Amino acid sequence: MVKWVVVPLSDREYQVLGKIDELEGPAPLKLRELLRAYLQSTPRFKADFHIIHLEEKKDFLNTMLEDIWKEYELSSTPLEKWDQEKATTVRENLMEINAIRPVGPFNITLTGFLKKPWLSAYNSVSEVFEDIDEFSQANIATIYVLDFLSRGTFEPELLKDSTIYLNEIYLFTYAVAKRKAHEFQKSHKINPECSVLPSH
Repeated sequence: MVKWVVVPLSDREYQVLGKIDELEGPAPLKLRELLRAYLQSTPRFKADFHIIHLEEKKDFLNTMLEDIWKEYELSSTPLEKWDQEKATTVRENLMEINAIRPVGPFNITLTGFLKKPWLSAYNSVSEVFEDIDEFSQANIATIYVLDFLSRGTFEPELLKDSTIYLNEIYLFTYAVAKRKAHEFQKSHKINPECSVLPSH
């Protein structure tokens, strides 16, 4: 029985769909490749875009952040409690949305599709979420970017686990660096009255 699906398409979506004849293989694989092409064609995030959409998603992001910190209340290293199946599922889903990619037989790395917008979003989080620490900011940025890259298809549990995975392995290093920079700035504030260097 033939089934029809009628959907409105944006110019970009129609442009991507028009490439289906250029792809080889069965229809399901073609659609999968088109999805990847669409994700890769998404315009770069901009700071003003982030601020608007972070504000729109503030309640959702705060709820997800609370769920993530609950995991850390159970264990300071949540990944150590995961079994191999859970870790594999998270990695496979992250590869599906081009957030990570394999490097050699044993390693994986972040893609530019995640890292570049994440850095941009991370720098914007503090303008919307005041009075949260650098690690909470990193969590918010990761939740936000993953939700965008997956087009909202990651269920809350997967979104939470994927955020923990990426932050623990890669992205918390930025939070550590940012905290050290803030601590350095606080401890090296110069008194304006004493800012003149002595002459020799």
